[in-house]
Amino acid sequence: MRNLKLLRTLEFRDIQAPGKPQCFSLRGEQGTVLIGSEHGLVEVDAVTREVKNEIPLVAEGFLPEDGSGCIVGIQDLLDHESVCVATASGDVILFTTGTPMNFLKCLSRLECVGNVAIGISVMNRNPDQELVLFATGQQTLIMMTKDFEPIMEQRIHQDDFSEGNYSFVCNIL
Repeated sequence: MRNLKLLRTLEFRDIQAPGKPQCFSLRGEQGTVLIGSEHGLVEVDAVTREVKNEIPLVAEGFLPEDGSGCIVGIQDLLDHESVCVATASGDVILFTTGTPMNFLKCLSRLECVGNVAIGISVMNRNPDQELVLFATGQQTLIMMTKDFEPIMEQRIHQDDFSEGNYSFVCNIL
């Protein structure tokens, strides 16, 4: 960690996009940043700072109209040419990004691939994108394959923790 050097910083204070930023994801191959807000996603060119695409998740019912919705995770899936979005209400949404997006094309490519009824606190994938991990609203971890096949579910805080009991330790991030 001592050899890390800051190469550059970017500020996006002047972006004309609806809502307040909640999370972001870098799309390195495209040179853009996906920014999530209570209204949806905005894709911003990292160099010109112009909004390239807007993905209104409120319009499709994935986020509430009153602005109380929250995006808890965004992941660019390079091998699927899509982006995965997780909401606090539990929706896991995929949308295809193979070609430049516009509003009408984007809405036809949105797909809810699953829902965690108790809500999602955090979503993250390991670096090779083979596994996805969700932390739920009831303090459990759900590990799945890249195709969203469940591998395991484990409580974060175990009541019966002792030397003789099974313990799951995972570091995929």
